[in-house]
Amino acid sequence: MFLGRRVKPPSIIVKQGGERVLNVLGKIRNGIDTVNDVIGRISKYILLVILFSLMFEVIARYVFNSPTIWVQDVCKQALCALGALGGSYALLYNQHVRVDVFYGAWSEKTRAIVDICTCALYMLFLVLLVYQTIVSAIDSWTFHERMASVFAPPLYYIKSVIPVGAIMLLLQAVSKLIHDIQTVITGKSEGLRSID
Repeated sequence: MFLGRRVKPPSIIVKQGGERVLNVLGKIRNGIDTVNDVIGRISKYILLVILFSLMFEVIARYVFNSPTIWVQDVCKQALCALGALGGSYALLYNQHVRVDVFYGAWSEKTRAIVDICTCALYMLFLVLLVYQTIVSAIDSWTFHERMASVFAPPLYYIKSVIPVGAIMLLLQAVSKLIHDIQTVITGKSEGLRSID
């Protein structure tokens, strides 16, 4: 007792501080996961743009003998947007392809430790990806870049979507790192999403 107040032992202070840090990290992770989930659910409708564009092209070409000049360009840009925005959604739901000869047999904690150890490699790649895609988007806007085709739609719009997708993928990688740290500390893997 110190001046009438009870002083908490250092171990309790550290434990309470650790729980607060884990709670804050959990909230950050939830925020990132929610944003990527919304972006992924919205971007899946890009497939409908591709589908209806190709269907329109087939009908125009083979039924009316009047092919279009815009469908191929629209489909290329839509597919690019889908790939850019879908990467973080795939990581959120753990759908990226991996060779898990050993990984699948390990415990959740062991997998989390291995993922933390390999984190530096993919974080470095993602930081470089974000940087390069931002530079490419700025250059595209500066020169008003267009596709080299008859229709020649602008490329700077789609080149602006790619860095957004790269940033969201980087943030989802941070969320995965937070999940792995929580798994190592608590010993249990919580809050992973799965595709139904």
